Amino acid sequence: MHFLKRALCFIGNYLPPKLNLFFYKLSGVKFNFNKVWIGNKCYLDKNYPENIIIEDNVCISTQVSIFTHFDPSRIKNDYPIKKYKKKVVIEEGVFVGPNSIIMPGVIIKKNTFIKAGSVITKSTNPNTLVCGNPQKEEAYLSKELISRINNSNKKYFDIN
Repeated sequence: MHFLKRALCFIGNYLPPKLNLFFYKLSGVKFNFNKVWIGNKCYLDKNYPENIIIEDNVCISTQVSIFTHFDPSRIKNDYPIKKYKKKVVIEEGVFVGPNSIIMPGVIIKKNTFIKAGSVITKSTNPNTLVCGNPQKEEAYLSKELISRINNSNKKYFDIN
């Protein structure tokens, strides 16, 4: 069964938006099918897709990578850092910019906006604009601004 889930996630990584969601869901990624967008050529960790949790009204742009594990044992048996796996949680109202990387154990808090090319190695604060490698919080997003952004994005989701 684990092999099947890995294969479904692998296939999803190469399919266009909307069709990729079907394969991610079958592989074990946790999300609401009609309230999430995952763009082209994303890489969701195929070894432990069940450790990825995506809440509603999330937009993951193109070529985003989400990792949930670290396993150097296939390359080097005596590597000082042992293998591990951790959950990645993306809370409601998050936007992840193109070519961003999300590392294991990260919680991206509600209404976070991640700029393109960012490397997220630690959990974020809610309502923030995050960018860079290493990541840094660039700005706090006011409730008024968040509301305007979320209302303009509702047309992309099947929300009544």
